[in-house]
Amino acid sequence: MKKHPFIRLGFYLAVILGVFGCLRANNNGSDSQEPKKRIVRLAGAWKFSVGDDAERAKPNYNDKDWATIHAPDTWQDEGYRDYNGYAWYRKSFFLPSGYEQSNLVLSLGKIDDVDEVFVNGCRVGGTGQFPPDYRPAYDSERLYSIPTACLLPGNQNVIAIRVYDGGGVGGLVGGSLGLYTNLAPQTEIPLDGAWKFSPGDNPDWKQSTFDDSNFPQITVPSYWENVGYPNLDGYAWYRKTFTVPHMPAGQTLVLLLGKIDDYDEVYLNGVAIGHTGEIDHPARTGDGHSYALSRAYYFPASLLKETNTIAVRVHDAGGYGGIYAGPVGIISQALFIKYWEDHRHRPLDGLIRLFRGDD
Repeated sequence: MKKHPFIRLGFYLAVILGVFGCLRANNNGSDSQEPKKRIVRLAGAWKFSVGDDAERAKPNYNDKDWATIHAPDTWQDEGYRDYNGYAWYRKSFFLPSGYEQSNLVLSLGKIDDVDEVFVNGCRVGGTGQFPPDYRPAYDSERLYSIPTACLLPGNQNVIAIRVYDGGGVGGLVGGSLGLYTNLAPQTEIPLDGAWKFSPGDNPDWKQSTFDDSNFPQITVPSYWENVGYPNLDGYAWYRKTFTVPHMPAGQTLVLLLGKIDDYDEVYLNGVAIGHTGEIDHPARTGDGHSYALSRAYYFPASLLKETNTIAVRVHDAGGYGGIYAGPVGIISQALFIKYWEDHRHRPLDGLIRLFRGDD
């Protein structure tokens, strides 16, 4: 049954006020993870096979003998009625040209129970925890930012999804399946992908001269629980070294770090450029919502060198932690302002569609 228009109007207003409240709480904020426009529809036929093999993540893996099932739907309803355990989904899709530098989001709806997702062999995210430290996440929406380096615009691309079902129904069970553009601004210097990472806390780790060659790599953005640190609470550091061949002069730049759970301090070449929350006294922060705020930190272009290091100190108060949503990269202040001027009325689009009857 359709809701009465005025009830639905109240819902939209509540959502809009919530969005504006978050933006006001963080003057540099951006709503970075909500999909906007669908580019590729992914609902329909997928290749499917039970079992588990890491080779299945590779884009050139031969899946021609696999079964074909429909998603979203439970695999029980697609003929695997009594099966629980591991299985893989694979799908090839064509990505049109023109998205070489775009922020794109992969929406996979809800997956029962645990997933790990690869695009062209790049791990782009995962939710829940596989055995032996099994933690289901059947009720979580899957929205994964895709690093630009992982996509092949103008070519065929391959999504591979590893799934574990611990009982009951399993698979890509519901919701929207597709590749979407992102409401976030497009970065000029993308910094998503592989970062160096270490649990613990050491003030020397902020220095650009620190040798982090022994730090393991981690995928950013993603919750650190989903990329090898299932029981980590407290402090950890991220580090990223990058080059800028043509350094801008006399500009103010903005470092976008997506969303971070829960508190952070950020250093560029050893210089503090911003923080959210009181990382050493998280109880004083008091808002309990720092994890939902988008990070955007201003800095002068004069801080950049040919080779640069960003160090991010993070404190997680419990539950999920880390740099978990994009965009992650650097943009000029001028383009950042232009983006918000161009998009500042977008939250009202839902109301416009409501009264036009498009919804």
